[in-house]
Amino acid sequence: MLPRISPLQMLLLIQLDASPKYGYEMLKSIKEAFEGVWELKTGTLYPALKSLEKRGLVETQNRDGVDFYLITIKGRKFLQLIGKHQERSMMFSTRFFTILTKWMSPELKKSILSSLTVFANEDINLVGGIISFLEEGVDKETKLLVLKRFQANFSKRLAELDAEIIKLESEHL
Repeated sequence: MLPRISPLQMLLLIQLDASPKYGYEMLKSIKEAFEGVWELKTGTLYPALKSLEKRGLVETQNRDGVDFYLITIKGRKFLQLIGKHQERSMMFSTRFFTILTKWMSPELKKSILSSLTVFANEDINLVGGIISFLEEGVDKETKLLVLKRFQANFSKRLAELDAEIIKLESEHL
């Protein structure tokens, strides 16, 4: 069984897997990536780093009086294990939210609708995220296969949206 880490700790490990960093450097990149949706504070960041260090996933080196963080071999092995469990985790999340929305009362759905509308208006580039993920270290054939599968799935879902819009518009007339 995998040890549990927080989403923040996962972000920190992934950043450190790319290269060693200072705490403030990681804080800044996370804030920029979340574009104001999450205002990470130093009072959250540094305890998360210390917890990773206690577990042996990260180590600290002092450089000119400033802590510099590096991922350990144990930290890299942990990320490899996470990668192996990612498919199951994504499937669980998808099923969980599908069930959650299916079981919601109409009153709860109404209260959440404004948030959903805001989310729908966001320029969330899922495709860009997928392409970015496939950029480095993925052979052309695998990349093409994955992109074609996403394309087929997105086309199917877009057709479902189109059909529902047509249905609702025809009922309205």
